[in-house]
Amino acid sequence: MVKAATQRLRPLWAKLVSLGIIAVAIVLAVVVANQWRKTPSTDDATIDADVVHVASAVGGRIIAIPVSENSYVKTGDLLFQIDPLPFELTVRQAESDLALAQAGLATQRRVLSTQRSTATVAGDQVGRAATNLNLALRTAERLRPLAAKGYIPKQQLDNAESAARDAATSLQQAQEQASASVRAIDTEAGADATVRAREAALAIARRALADTTVRATHPGRVVELTVQSGEMVVPSQSLFTLVTNDEWYAVGNFRETELKAIKVGDCATTYSLIDRSKPIKAVVQGVGAGVLDTEKVDLPRSVPYVERSLNWVRVAQRFPVRVRLQNPPAELMRLGASAVIEVKHGAACR
Repeated sequence: MVKAATQRLRPLWAKLVSLGIIAVAIVLAVVVANQWRKTPSTDDATIDADVVHVASAVGGRIIAIPVSENSYVKTGDLLFQIDPLPFELTVRQAESDLALAQAGLATQRRVLSTQRSTATVAGDQVGRAATNLNLALRTAERLRPLAAKGYIPKQQLDNAESAARDAATSLQQAQEQASASVRAIDTEAGADATVRAREAALAIARRALADTTVRATHPGRVVELTVQSGEMVVPSQSLFTLVTNDEWYAVGNFRETELKAIKVGDCATTYSLIDRSKPIKAVVQGVGAGVLDTEKVDLPRSVPYVERSLNWVRVAQRFPVRVRLQNPPAELMRLGASAVIEVKHGAACR
């Protein structure tokens, strides 16, 4: 009888155990899902850094390249040197042109001084002629009644009136000469403009000479170096790329369903697959505003392109999230290296 009761209880215990296992699995699934929502992660990430395409603003023959492929350079280190001789000669020519322009300006100023002095003298002559005319007119006016009464000879009056007419003519001539002297005064605007143009040309020549020496504006490593000394380059020709190490980043593609748990400023942990055992602290810098819709093939690719993994199943779109790495180990920093990003939002970040 006891045996029969035991046999009846066995199915009940089996069901209870099965229900318990299912309940634990559900709880674990809920906990894992909740944790996953709080700390979204992706293994579709790469290490990223800013790059500088090194080029020269001037063309010429390269006479020195002290760097090599994958070599490390510091800010201010010489990257390459273009033959400066042609540019030095251009500077000398510009300096000579400026000296000539400055000499011409000085000569023009002396000419202007002479012209102004001539105009001043002509003005003084006008004043003198006006005074003489006034005196001659007053003399003729005094002599006229005396000659009419016979107190003086008529010839004396005629001489006085003739002197007045001569004084009027002299005044008119002096006025015309004064006007011509004023009109003849030149300006130094043309010579001064020539000097400024030569000064600008000299500044441009000196800048071109300075541009023959190209130095590193950031610390980093040289990659894609394919030129050697002796080659001719043209202005703005990119010779190699400098991968800067001022700042390192990681860019990961997160599903759109995870973006609500990712905010700018959130803490993050990045793992470089070069050595997965070394976590790297990071901060979310930005979340991608959009990606290319592959169905709209006519649109230019001006936004990041993230391909969906399956084209026959509707899957969640992914958006790039950029995190800034904090004090990353130098041996793990390689541009394009695979990485894993884990983001912690809100209280989890603290």
